[in-house]
Amino acid sequence: MNSKNKGDLSEARALYEFQKYNIPVLIPWGDNLRYDMVIELQGEFKRVQVKTCNEERGDAIKCYCRSSTNHTTNKGYHLYTGQIDYFVFYNQTHNLIALVPIEDTENQKEISLRISKPKNGQSKGIRYWSDYSFDKILCVETLHEEPKS
Repeated sequence: MNSKNKGDLSEARALYEFQKYNIPVLIPWGDNLRYDMVIELQGEFKRVQVKTCNEERGDAIKCYCRSSTNHTTNKGYHLYTGQIDYFVFYNQTHNLIALVPIEDTENQKEISLRISKPKNGQSKGIRYWSDYSFDKILCVETLHEEPKS
């Protein structure tokens, strides 16, 4: 599967999640914007950038918080600060999806989200996929109940 197809699959998965919560979604025309979709929360529009995250390091998955301007060397990049409100990170291998407020990426080029707790018991500064589930983030943002499965 090429990178465009992977990105399309990730965007479709994000749309599915937002629809589960009855969150209105707007899709911009063209591919030249800094965001992939716009959602409406509590009457306000929020810009969302969807990223496919398939690079694993042990029990953590690397999620890029940047766009590349040079796809062959990956030396040029731009952060999304001030241009989006949320990232949706999707890992196709484990079918994991996360909704991460831009503030939680702390202007970093990448973050790692762990699938499970480390064996050594460390927990300080660790981010988990479960901390950014749509259930948790959208329930806080919209004050709705969690969806019924």
